[in-house]
This record gives sequence, structure tokens and C-alpha cells, in this order.
Amino acid sequence: MKHKPQRLRCGCLDKRFDIEDDHYFANYIEDELIYRSEIPEMSPGLLKRFRESIFEIFSNAILHSRAELGIFSCGQFFPNRNRLDFTVADLGIGIYQNVKDYTGSNISPEDSISWATEEFNTTKRGNLPGVPGGLGLKLLCEFIDLNRGCIRIVSDSGYWQRERGETTTKPLTYPFPGTVVSVEINTADTCIYQLISDELNPEDIF
Repeated sequence: MKHKPQRLRCGCLDKRFDIEDDHYFANYIEDELIYRSEIPEMSPGLLKRFRESIFEIFSNAILHSRAELGIFSCGQFFPNRNRLDFTVADLGIGIYQNVKDYTGSNISPEDSISWATEEFNTTKRGNLPGVPGGLGLKLLCEFIDLNRGCIRIVSDSGYWQRERGETTTKPLTYPFPGTVVSVEINTADTCIYQLISDELNPEDIF
């Protein structure tokens, strides 16, 4: 007997957001991801940072993709696999073109994703001190490593994956016209997570 995966919530499997819909996206991720009972327990300070990291992915899509069709988000809960997937996608110019235009170097599509995921690397013009770069993935990667989940990014003909503390990249045979960032959370994780030092220093984690 086959078991169908459950939706995040009935009627809210996927959404399309216009570039001015940041407020609606914030409400969407709170309702459909952040406060779900399947998410491992986090302290209030870490939960706030986790929410900001997810929102940073959406913000980067708005700032860099130049997508005319808006930003798409969807999710799926697989109870039999103990996995909850959450994805943000756009049909914009892609990470490769953005990094190439910004750095002036002709690196490969997969290496351009690696560059974009590094902390403080950003193609935001006139980036202000203290404004994070790296697609907002620093905290997410640290959490996913401990949670034994996975983060996958596809953009142009590049593929990037973070799983079990290891980062792998490879070229794709057929390019994707835009960017997809997918976060997979292990819902069987019973650990309780918090920022270190009793959350007195929000720059440190766990």
C-alpha cells in the first residue's frame, strides 16, 4: 500500500509571491514552517534567527533574480520518511549570471553557487556593514548539519548540496532557468537547539 505525502497544510501546498509581498511571505513561513510541531524544538532566540535565515533566501530572490513572474514557494511533509521539505524558487537570471557580472570572473555555475553561499559574499551593490551575505545560509547550514537534514541549490547548470557536514557540487546536463533553494529538515530529530552562551551573543550558534 502506497502512502501519499502530506501537505504542509491543506490548501497551502504552494504559493506565488510578487516582489512586494515580503509581509505575506513572512506570515506564510510562520504558518507553514516555523511553528509546525514537526520542527525540532528551538529556543526563542534561535527560532528568530532561523526565521530570518529562511526570509533571507526569499529576500535574495527578490533582490537578485530580476524575475518577472514573482517568487514561488512550496513545501511537503513526508511522515514516513521523517522529512519536511521547504523550497523557494524563481525564474530569474540565476546565481551564475549574477556572480559573473559582479566579480568579472568566468567561474562555473556550480562554483558560483559555492561563492554565493559563503558568508559575507554578496552581489548586493553598496552592501552595508552588518548586512549578511551568503544567501542567509550560515545558520541554516549549521542547523542542518546537526539535524542531519539537507540543503540543495540548483541554478543555471550548477548543483550544490550540503548534507551531513559535507558540501558537494556538480554540473547539470540541462540548465534550470532560475534558482531553486530547497531545505530538508529531519523531523525525527528530538534534540533541543539554542544559541550558545544562553543566547547572549546572537552571532554564535548552538
